[in-house]
Amino acid sequence: MKRILVLGGGPGGLVAAYNLAKLLRGKAEITLVDKTGYHLFPPSLLWVMVGQREPEDIMRPLSRLEKHGVKIVTASVESIDPDNNKVATSGGEFEYDFLVVSLGSIPRPELMKTDDTVCSPWTVEGALDCRRKLAGFKSGRVVVGAWSWPYKCPPAPFEAAFLVKYLVEQRGGDAQVTVVHFWKKPMEPFGPTMAEAFQSFLDMYGVGFKGGVEPVEAREGRLVAGSGEEIEYDLAVFAPPHEPPKPVAESPLGDESLGGYMRVDKRTLRSPRYGNVFGVGDIIAPSLGLGMAGIFAHFQAEYVASQIADEILGTYMGEHYNMSGVCVMDLGYAGAAVYCDFSKKVMGEADYPDCVILGGMRAFRPLKYAFERYWLEKWFA
Repeated sequence: MKRILVLGGGPGGLVAAYNLAKLLRGKAEITLVDKTGYHLFPPSLLWVMVGQREPEDIMRPLSRLEKHGVKIVTASVESIDPDNNKVATSGGEFEYDFLVVSLGSIPRPELMKTDDTVCSPWTVEGALDCRRKLAGFKSGRVVVGAWSWPYKCPPAPFEAAFLVKYLVEQRGGDAQVTVVHFWKKPMEPFGPTMAEAFQSFLDMYGVGFKGGVEPVEAREGRLVAGSGEEIEYDLAVFAPPHEPPKPVAESPLGDESLGGYMRVDKRTLRSPRYGNVFGVGDIIAPSLGLGMAGIFAHFQAEYVASQIADEILGTYMGEHYNMSGVCVMDLGYAGAAVYCDFSKKVMGEADYPDCVILGGMRAFRPLKYAFERYWLEKWFA
């Protein structure tokens, strides 16, 4: 019986393990290794920040996958040896015939030169820290931005800015909220259509934007940019630097030219050196030239599962690689959904993805609630 080892219980690892179990129906041994034993729904971290959710509301035990035939191992990955088809973990060593690497990227807020005037809701702890800092906040200057690229969910700083503005206005307060970003225009890498749409939202709801800002330090209410410019604030919310997990970066799978992230073939998502090793999600985003988002990991995992099933079963026609992304946002004042086709961008045939934005009306706010419910019920009901 073939042994399939999936590393990471985020969106990519979850979907890969679940789909493989459904497709192979006991014809392979599927093991998922995750350091926490829980799946977290990251898009709802901003709701944790503003008190709409508690952490337990957006977490589910991975053990629920065991009824589908997936063995769950709660352990940290320590090293990956693709030359010998082995992975060492804190729970022992595992051999494999197929390996799916979906270990994500690691938010590193400690790499920012900041003090307690700054918070970073890209983790549960960070979201709760932002909630504490927002408690009773009714007026003042708030800057929201990104410290460096890449980071999880490119539109998230904009969504966070809208939610903070909405929360303060709900209290009858008045906050001057500004998105500061190293991009010169809102959502600049996504093309003129997206830049114009996001600028329209910013103008509509009174959120400022200052581009070309590369943060160096944020302390005592003063943000210092690489240009030497200083911006004063009362509260700062930042997407932190992200790094690849050390077991990948320090293995033959890590590519120094990609900052230690994993290189894959853009069409197959396989390692160019190891044909039985696949990458999914944030860990391969720099290789594909994509941002980091759970929806990318979702579609990539479906495709990878189809390829592995095809090899094990002999013939299985499954999913092509869907190079598109969907982002559903709660702006407080309204909801919005963005759909982008990245196929030509990934293959080097276009400078920007082909994007369409829907929403901008209050009636669209339930979209994100519906997506959250769909996601948590589909895999864990």
